[in-house]
Amino acid sequence: MEQTDTAINEQYRDVFKTLDGRWEGIFYVYEDERGQLDNPDLVQPKNISKEQMDQLPLRVINEIQVVHIYESESPFYQKGKIIDTYANENGELITLESDAVNKVENGEMFCIVEKPDDHVVHTGSLDDDNFIIWQRDIRAPLKIEYFKEKAEGNIYSIIGWGYYGEDDPNKSPKIWFYGAYEKQ
Repeated sequence: MEQTDTAINEQYRDVFKTLDGRWEGIFYVYEDERGQLDNPDLVQPKNISKEQMDQLPLRVINEIQVVHIYESESPFYQKGKIIDTYANENGELITLESDAVNKVENGEMFCIVEKPDDHVVHTGSLDDDNFIIWQRDIRAPLKIEYFKEKAEGNIYSIIGWGYYGEDDPNKSPKIWFYGAYEKQ
């Protein structure tokens, strides 16, 4: 359902427009080799960058070949398709296709992804550098995520972290992720 233009949504007019197109690249999932740290400065950090991430002792635990295809249908509504290809624990290539919607509704941003085995909803905001910030906070089962994304020119990047399963959200994140995709 397409969102109509309303005054409360104007602050987000065309917020998704830079994502329009076909993007391809690799999404890396990392694990902090130190596990979770009991450092209050590192708990659910919001000010994150690739440079900061590169300073952490991270090891790649998954590489996903990604295709994102987005098309804005209005200044407040964008449809998308996400195609993820990765090797499972047996080395077999798995490809998953998901449908996505980015939308502004009642003055709030939402990213909704219908995966084959999950329904994912992130709420959004913008930071001072015009990164789109997406987050969710589910406690049972634990799925706390924070990531920021931005498309500039021919590069679309995503950086973030997550807490899952038995992770302690009062400690530093164990799982981090980063992706850089090129416009095709």
